[in-house]
Amino acid sequence: MADQEFKVGEVVKLRSGGPDMTIEGIGKYGMAATDDSAKCVWFEKTNRKEGIFALPLLKHAEPRQTHGTLERA
Repeated sequence: MADQEFKVGEVVKLRSGGPDMTIEGIGKYGMAATDDSAKCVWFEKTNRKEGIFALPLLKHAEPRQTHGTLERA
């Protein structure tokens, strides 16, 4: 599996599934961090959620088609 490149603002999801999330930041989060991680945000109904995920756990979200236009979820 080739390494994927991620950028702030991209829509991703966990390889294991779950909601689409937006990358808010990429860096070394935590005092003992040695590898870059992504800070991601998403919504559950009207509640904003966030989490830090190791980059290998993420994949780019698939674009979805709605009403004849292509957009990201």
